[in-house]
Amino acid sequence: MRTRIPVVLAFMIAAARVPAQAIGSLPEKSPFVDLRDEHRMGVMAGYFSTSRDPAGVGPKSGPMLGLRYDLHGGGPVYVYGRLFGVPTERDILDYTKKQAFRRVGTQASTIVGADLGLAVAVTGERSWHRWQPILQFGAGFASGVGDKPDVSGYSFGTRFDFSWGLGARYATGKRSELRADVIWTRWQNKYPESYRSTEGDSVAIRPSGSLSPWTTNRAITVGWTWSVFR
Repeated sequence: MRTRIPVVLAFMIAAARVPAQAIGSLPEKSPFVDLRDEHRMGVMAGYFSTSRDPAGVGPKSGPMLGLRYDLHGGGPVYVYGRLFGVPTERDILDYTKKQAFRRVGTQASTIVGADLGLAVAVTGERSWHRWQPILQFGAGFASGVGDKPDVSGYSFGTRFDFSWGLGARYATGKRSELRADVIWTRWQNKYPESYRSTEGDSVAIRPSGSLSPWTTNRAITVGWTWSVFR
């Protein structure tokens, strides 16, 4: 009887170890991989799609190029900064003309924007099968470089904006990654008082409603970033 007790105990210990090893994944087979990326810099390209403002004089959609910087703030939080440009144009309206003839040309300009924000990684400080989904929120400004006041006194000028969006990182190596982002940017247009004028027609360009309407725009970009200062 005494000789059987060690055998039974050994069998019970072995049986307990089997399910314990079957639960979860071995580190080398785990779908989750820790990311070590305190500083990252990169380039991005895509398309900036502007929403039509009430008067139809805001900047039109165009290709987008830019730079991005990310700093790991701790846990799932990252701090990011973006600088981008969008070559575009806008329509010119002449308030002294009849409604059917107010559109008198276009004004070329380049939207230059910059923003700072926070990004929160859904999977924390790690990737899942090399993917890391991200939620991001920011604020900044956009300015129409080369956009001069037209015959009605309107120009895009410089606008404060705030943004929000979704992103996804795909780790291509220990220090590099591909990423895709969809970001919505909201800014406020400012129309001149001439848009209320009935000098050229009984119906003004903006007969009612706010002279400072908000519009929401969307940017879709892909990019490549790499770790720096390591």
